[in-house]
Amino acid sequence: MRPRVTPLLPLALMAFLGLLTLWLQYTVMEGSGGDVKPVGHDPDAVVENFTVQRLDRSGKLEYTLSAPKMMHFADDGSGEVLYPRLFQIADDGGNFIATANRGLINRQGEEAFLYGNVLLLREATPQRPEFRARTEFLHVLAEEGVLRTDRSVTISEGNSLLTGVGMVVNKNKQQFTLQSRVKGTFDVPTRK
Repeated sequence: MRPRVTPLLPLALMAFLGLLTLWLQYTVMEGSGGDVKPVGHDPDAVVENFTVQRLDRSGKLEYTLSAPKMMHFADDGSGEVLYPRLFQIADDGGNFIATANRGLINRQGEEAFLYGNVLLLREATPQRPEFRARTEFLHVLAEEGVLRTDRSVTISEGNSLLTGVGMVVNKNKQQFTLQSRVKGTFDVPTRK
């Protein structure tokens, strides 16, 4: 007696198609990493000539951030800003202004990194002369009122001039510290 191949042919063909489908699915999944491709660090929005203002709880203006261009990144919610200008209002009239060539801002806007030709300026008040600090990098912690860098800094306040490497400015305590290689001339104002 001869075995019949004809009834087994459709069953073998279905098994072959099933294995081929599994193989194709495995090959496609392996080529794409097995999961959905993660989002890259590509901008999802570009904003030009923008201004953002932050108000305190009473509705009083605290600071303004403006720039000719900002790119927003969806993967981490951060933003990259070209030529940012941060203007922070002080109660005593000694407003702070920070400018740079480029800035990175985290999702909440509480932390920023400024790069290239960074200028930090505190406007003069009747009690204190203008304060200027120049560096190439500045880390800003807005909520804490702390600014810091590990790079070379040139500081001028009135006729005083200081240079050093590394600086921490605590706006709330009205203090600044140079960390190393400090040189300069300190001009003591005459008392009236």
